[in-house]
Amino acid sequence: MSSYIGANIAVVLFDHDDTLVRTIDAKWAHHKYTARIYYNKDLTDAELRLHWGKPLHELVCLLYGTSDTEQALAHNAAHHKDYPKELFTGSLPTLRRLKAAGKQVGIVTATSRYSFEHDLTLHKVPRKLLDYTQTADDTQFHKPNPYVFSPVLDWLETKLIKPKEVLYVGDGLHDLEAASGAGFNFLGVETGLVTAQQFKRAGAVSVKSIADVFPDK
Repeated sequence: MSSYIGANIAVVLFDHDDTLVRTIDAKWAHHKYTARIYYNKDLTDAELRLHWGKPLHELVCLLYGTSDTEQALAHNAAHHKDYPKELFTGSLPTLRRLKAAGKQVGIVTATSRYSFEHDLTLHKVPRKLLDYTQTADDTQFHKPNPYVFSPVLDWLETKLIKPKEVLYVGDGLHDLEAASGAGFNFLGVETGLVTAQQFKRAGAVSVKSIADVFPDK
């Protein structure tokens, strides 16, 4: 087995955006377009970087400079399909290898159920590869708050699986903080905004991409 996933790990949970799918390129362009067309605002990469990772209902207001959350979400949703995320080439092979190795696999993401299901359908992700999925619609909490994992902890309890038997894979330091707070093991992927050096300084091990999480030998 991979040196990152030994026999002590029964479940591997993944973040979605910038972990299994490349989100930044498409969605930063999406937000820039929405801000320009509807709010006459030219968003900068610095603004996006500052707020990236926050819940969407907060993010759109901060980025577009509005307090009308419902309208901002509607403007954003109107162009959702025009800016599709890209599935990393290593994502499906990694999920398949984990399942073949007898691991249970899940996704815990801050994206909405609508957006998440759209991504799975668009990229033809076989549902049989996923034992558990959780989106922003399933909890009121958000990373880095470890309570974001309350639903999956309830599911793990039904499987008699302890937190120490779980590995969470994510691209952000907020992922690390939430996973650690929930008692999970953590592995970073360097496909978001956090570098290998930043993960190391935070006390986390990281790999370049999802393909390196459970490589084929």
